[in-house]
Amino acid sequence: MTLISSKNSSDTSADVAIIMRTKDRHLLLPRALGSVLLQKFTNWHLYLVNDGGEREELDKLLEVYQPIFGKRLTVLHNEKSLGLAAALNVALAAGSEEFVAVHGDGDSWDPAFLINTVLFLSDPKKATYLGVATDCYVIDEVIEEGGVIRETRRHVWAREKGVTDYTKMLCSNTFAPICFLFRRSVISQIGLFDASLPALGDWDFNIRLMMKGDIGHICKPLANYHYLHETDWFVDDNTAAKREAAYRLQSTLLQNRLLRSFLDKQPEALGFLMTLLKPIRETHERIGHTQHSVGELQHHVHYLDRRIDELLSINRRLASQMSVVVSELEQVRTVASWQKKMLRPVHKVWRSALPVRRVIARLRGRP
Repeated sequence: MTLISSKNSSDTSADVAIIMRTKDRHLLLPRALGSVLLQKFTNWHLYLVNDGGEREELDKLLEVYQPIFGKRLTVLHNEKSLGLAAALNVALAAGSEEFVAVHGDGDSWDPAFLINTVLFLSDPKKATYLGVATDCYVIDEVIEEGGVIRETRRHVWAREKGVTDYTKMLCSNTFAPICFLFRRSVISQIGLFDASLPALGDWDFNIRLMMKGDIGHICKPLANYHYLHETDWFVDDNTAAKREAAYRLQSTLLQNRLLRSFLDKQPEALGFLMTLLKPIRETHERIGHTQHSVGELQHHVHYLDRRIDELLSINRRLASQMSVVVSELEQVRTVASWQKKMLRPVHKVWRSALPVRRVIARLRGRP
């Protein structure tokens, strides 16, 4: 690993260490860097880890930002990729600031993120909180040809007010890493990010952190979690589909590991767990069957909806055609009425000439 540092190792004036891992994401990285630079709270230091990515291109990109960052940027280059969690540990080891935030190289902050979270953890009344998380916007986006980033949808990821629910955290991570600021002192109690869980290092870290204390909550969307979708033109290792696949796999591995650790310490609990989990499993299966039946019913309802729409469409077409026919018949009737009026004098003359016509007929030899 090679270190390029623009910060003196004895400089401990910054309150917040921002750790960011990147690897050949030069199209998205400027947004993340700008998000950091726009913070209203300026007492921070950014530790950027180039995790095995192309170095020269990154250095060239950072030349533009170096005058703005000044001494608040440390760049760390890993010769080989270590993975997300291990790369974040490299950044953690390089700093000593009181607070730590993990900033994804594809995500962004509201300019007021740091000032709100730092004030929360700096409040003496909240000294027992080990971290704080905010609400965030989940932004779906794609990268189109030419490197254009286009937003397709967004919604607010809001959580419970006041404090993070540990029971919910045990089921799944209740906030994105970009939403979180925590105290560095926690690391001495629970350790670093688990490098064996690159896709779930943040969730595992949060579970272990909450064993020691609580995580507060700020009910404002002060962060943006950018959800990048893969397209035919753009393929990346950090797109939504690949993250979800890795998440499902590592989630099962983490749960298995925690359960083995628990049973290793309390093997007598195995029978209790089997007794407890069996009815839960059966309930889940019944729910699954019910959901399957509901799904089939919804399929039939959707089929009927389509058929009704088709019939309504046919009815509209027939009504339109009938309207045309009626309109044409009305035109024929109008024309016939005018023709009748116009031919009425001719018909009168023709009838009055009936005797003459009979004489002419007899002269022609007709009866």
